[in-house]
Amino acid sequence: MLQIRLTGHSHDYPICDVVRLLTGVIPKYEEGNVWAQVPFEAVIESKVIPGKEVLTEVLSGFPDLSLEKRCIREMLLGPEEPVTKDGLSVSREVKRQLYALLCDALEKRSPWGSLTGIRPTQVASEASGPSDLTRIYGVREDKAKLAFSTKEGEEQVLSASDPGSLHIYIGIPFCPSRCAYCSFVAQEAPRKRDLLPSYVDAVLKEIDLVLPHITFPIETLYIGGGTPTVLDEELFSRLIQGVFSRPELKALKEICVEAGRPDTITEGKLQTLLSCGITRICINPQTLCNETLARVGRKHTAEDFESAFAMARKMGFSVINTDLIAGLPGESAEEFCESLRRIISLEPENITVHSLSKKRRSDLSREEIVRQEEEDLSKMEEMLGYSYRALSEAGYKPYYLYKQKDTLGGHENVGYQKGDTPCIYNVAMMSDQRSVLSFGAGGMSKRIYPQEGNHVRIERCACIKEPTQYIRDVEEMAKRKISFFSE
Repeated sequence: MLQIRLTGHSHDYPICDVVRLLTGVIPKYEEGNVWAQVPFEAVIESKVIPGKEVLTEVLSGFPDLSLEKRCIREMLLGPEEPVTKDGLSVSREVKRQLYALLCDALEKRSPWGSLTGIRPTQVASEASGPSDLTRIYGVREDKAKLAFSTKEGEEQVLSASDPGSLHIYIGIPFCPSRCAYCSFVAQEAPRKRDLLPSYVDAVLKEIDLVLPHITFPIETLYIGGGTPTVLDEELFSRLIQGVFSRPELKALKEICVEAGRPDTITEGKLQTLLSCGITRICINPQTLCNETLARVGRKHTAEDFESAFAMARKMGFSVINTDLIAGLPGESAEEFCESLRRIISLEPENITVHSLSKKRRSDLSREEIVRQEEEDLSKMEEMLGYSYRALSEAGYKPYYLYKQKDTLGGHENVGYQKGDTPCIYNVAMMSDQRSVLSFGAGGMSKRIYPQEGNHVRIERCACIKEPTQYIRDVEEMAKRKISFFSE
């Protein structure tokens, strides 16, 4: 059992994030203590004396840890909002100290150091250079450089976006089959075939009810899932034509539709998109190794992907994104690298490289993936290292980056662009710098309130996750969002 006593502060979230990162165990917080069921005994105190110091100290356990590494102390500056000499808030300093101490005690490091949050580029925007991320937070040099490079791409996209703009997401939470690694709120369409028309009608009804009350300038629209193209041609046309019948959606900077599963793409569906002026889509194989595709439960082949890609390109889609996942079960580094080489040869405008995440709701058990992590960390490093080099050499640059909890090896997801082709919606949503209005079951709307400097206050409005309940209560969901976005 690992116990961490919080004295003089209540920053339990950052403490829990560090414990989870370095032990793989989800800790619990109770009455000023963080507890984690681990195969060793240790007690640590995380102490804050307001206006004076932050102290993290091993009280018991870790007998091999030297005396000079059993205690970390940092003086605080400023009586009202105390910060350290490096300008860290108390919350970040508490996390930084615990990370440094546990790294020495467990002889383990994370490539992103103590940056456990979703958006490392936000921290990069506050630093003077990559070396600051390495020196202060323990970020590995290659990741620090990646954060700064991506930050520049994000800033370029945001500079061309109205800070008061709204970005719309429409979710279709159905797929032809469920991938073994997936934890999204998505259901298998073949089992819900009778539900699909009612779901599309409910989404269109919610849009019709809410949009007349929206006063924000709408910049982008993203239709995702799930897999929107899982709908048959008639129903897909009803959705797309219904969405773009709204006058509020006639003049957008960007429209993107996920046609993620190649086995759901038909010429008729692509023609429906083109008829509405949509030329940006995602076709996502995740891997081009047929053995891996079968292993993770995807019902298509690499050849299906290449055929769908060629058809979309021939029909006139000018921006195509493809996704790959590094670390899929049983896949070798060479198989991943070969997939990436084949993708690059097709010259898609955007390529997103994801790191496998240890999702609790996926079919892969946490124990299976933790065991895989222990065996495959060097393989993961080879995959991601190759992707950075190969994409750079091919003329791709990173433009958005985010992390998820429990990724294999503590790595990240990166979106790359070739030329000036970023997905504005991705940057707006992942940067937490723009408001998002989400339609459909399981969506999360958020409203951004700018504060002093580059800081923002964020409020969120969740939608019902279960599609049947969403259909029944769609009018209530619409009322909730109208109120949420009212002036």
